[in-house]
Amino acid sequence: MMMGTIENKSRKLVSAKAAVRPVRGGKVAVSILDLLNWAFQRECAQLDFSPISSITGARSQVRSMSALIAEHERLGCHIDGGGYSEPHPDADLVADAVSHLSEGAGGRRMAIQIAELARLGATPDWMPDACPRVLPVETHTNRYGTSAKTIDAASLGDAGWPAQPRRNRKGVIVHDAVRACPVTIRPSVNDIARARRSYLAWYGALLELRAGFRLTDQLGALSAFLVTKEMPARTPWIKSS
Repeated sequence: MMMGTIENKSRKLVSAKAAVRPVRGGKVAVSILDLLNWAFQRECAQLDFSPISSITGARSQVRSMSALIAEHERLGCHIDGGGYSEPHPDADLVADAVSHLSEGAGGRRMAIQIAELARLGATPDWMPDACPRVLPVETHTNRYGTSAKTIDAASLGDAGWPAQPRRNRKGVIVHDAVRACPVTIRPSVNDIARARRSYLAWYGALLELRAGFRLTDQLGALSAFLVTKEMPARTPWIKSS
């Protein structure tokens, strides 16, 4: 599964809109996951991969609403209604940290995945409900319904069965093909392993972000939040006794 791609079956978490809010005169203790959800879901923070932003702090790819309105006015266009507010400064810091994930943690592809998941308030789909099933490789449908397609087992070579002799009503020996149904297992073990490797990669990226914010907490980089040690489950598919 490509890291930037979000599965439709992602598990939903508690909305950051209700879970996290900055307060006046103090800092709120939050997990790195809640901080990401707040920044990208509630504050609508945006990733910026431009080299200019990393050097000057400017967001070259994001234009402010006031600049857009000024340009429309210059062209003789008038905008009625609407509104926009800049993200909280802490949300911009979060987006900047995600934009500059190390290549060892997944780089830009992981940054995009983290941002998309945070906007949904979700975690990567590690196939919690995966139940491998044996299914026919092909099926065909007629007026009697849908059934599995079969093949001549002799075509499987040494793994198959040759045609079997029998005597028909006229006493003549004929050879009947042995029919076989090719099957597949879905989801396969490889599919499940791939999904769980993707989850572990996402978890590792969150560890890097958490370590960075906990280090900068000592310098007061975030004005409204303190990042705790709390993390989502590392291997949620392993049930503790």
